[in-house]
Amino acid sequence: MSKRLKELRESKRLSQETLGREIGTSQQNISRYETDINLIPIDMLIRLASYYCVTTDYILGVSDVKYNQERQLLMEKLIDENYELLQTYKYLNKDYRNLVYDLAERLKEIEEKEKACRK
Repeated sequence: MSKRLKELRESKRLSQETLGREIGTSQQNISRYETDINLIPIDMLIRLASYYCVTTDYILGVSDVKYNQERQLLMEKLIDENYELLQTYKYLNKDYRNLVYDLAERLKEIEEKEKACRK
């Protein structure tokens, strides 16, 4: 379980402090969950699963299936719609992938701010 929590956090490129702030707990608690010092309370497990959009079973290590069926279908549709982009992305080295990711995140932030201004 602790390994999965750390992998999920790192895949989002979050620090323990940032994740704690996002889900309403401390960096120390995140560290304790990721090192199996403390068990995750059920309410926190649900919060983490919701935050990462994965099942609680995946976090607990009960299942290797990350997403529920609805989420999997949505992901398949997105892959189909963006297949050419994904094909190009997979050939980039790690540094270029990080650059593309950072740029996409920044553009997403700009888009969200623009939407907020239009309301």
